[in-house]
Amino acid sequence: MKKTLLIVFHLFAAIVFAQDAELPIEETIYKDSLVDTKPEFPGGIDNCYKYFNGKITKPKVPALVDKVVLSFVVEKDGTLSDIRIIHDAGFGTGEQAVKILEEGPKWIPGDKDGKRVRVFQTLPIAILTEE
Repeated sequence: MKKTLLIVFHLFAAIVFAQDAELPIEETIYKDSLVDTKPEFPGGIDNCYKYFNGKITKPKVPALVDKVVLSFVVEKDGTLSDIRIIHDAGFGTGEQAVKILEEGPKWIPGDKDGKRVRVFQTLPIAILTEE
């Protein structure tokens, strides 16, 4: 019985370690202040805010002055990953902002030392309603 358990344990350990060898090496995610060229929404930040303002449905709450802040990683190919809500104005605005960002265009990636790199970004989006 001990031999059988020992063999099973060795087989299990071999499978687990063999799978680790196949995992890709995680690449560094840089802060935007540490790269030579920061990632950018196509057309620049003003175009980004125009894009959001054209897509977001503002809540029917009078005189709301708040913001949604998203964080995400701009990948080497310009796609976005790990999108998170850092601050939510409520009323479904955070979820809307995430969906708009997910469905948006690829970003222009950042670079460091002449190579494209993964860059952590935050994006504040103003949520303002009239009285």
